[in-house]
Amino acid sequence: MLIYGIHACKSAVTLRKQDVLRVYVADNKPIPTWLSRIPKNKLSHVDEIELQRMLPKNATHQGVAIEIDSVQFRDVTELSSTPKNCVVAILDGVTDPHNLGSIIRSAAAFGVKGIILTERSSCKVTGVVAKTASGGLDRVSIYIVKNLAQTIDILKSYGFWIVAFSERGDKLTHELDLRGKTCIILGSEGSGIRRLQIENADFVTTLPTNPQFPTLNVSIAAAIGFYEVARQNGFGFED
Repeated sequence: MLIYGIHACKSAVTLRKQDVLRVYVADNKPIPTWLSRIPKNKLSHVDEIELQRMLPKNATHQGVAIEIDSVQFRDVTELSSTPKNCVVAILDGVTDPHNLGSIIRSAAAFGVKGIILTERSSCKVTGVVAKTASGGLDRVSIYIVKNLAQTIDILKSYGFWIVAFSERGDKLTHELDLRGKTCIILGSEGSGIRRLQIENADFVTTLPTNPQFPTLNVSIAAAIGFYEVARQNGFGFED
């Protein structure tokens, strides 16, 4: 997978150097000092036009791209033993890569341990996601599951409270006790969380938005939700 942009590439070099296969730097750009830890035989200067061809259309690469091994997805059973204030998020049908990247970035900022995606009906983790996450992809675990209902049952057995975010929620988010192990469910950009996930949640909450204009982009809703959980847990971020 090719990732690009200074923040995403610097994070990959710093946190997962062993996964870096090759680094591409535009001819008209100096080699950044943070690339000094990469062996020279993995560094390539390329024409900036060629670099742009390697990446998605209109990608803002800032003169650097890195080829890495594919993202290593985690198994949800690893969450059986987690700190008492562990927070994870389930994304039910989020398909926009910029939204996924933004959610991962916010997750890293507020100490969310992992993002759970489904094999189907979810955005794939791509270079666009990595660029938007701005380094967050190297700090947040990604879990891929087949069945969300079964996954919710598993998380409940591990001691997680399941909190679904919906405009139809019957409790305001700040009114809930969100301390301890918490799993936040966020729905797709269009239809929101599916009925079965709503029914399986312990709580259905809504953000205190203007009732005349209650709709938020899913990545913004995620950031607010992550902040509130972190606040109630005293910002006790785990390493």
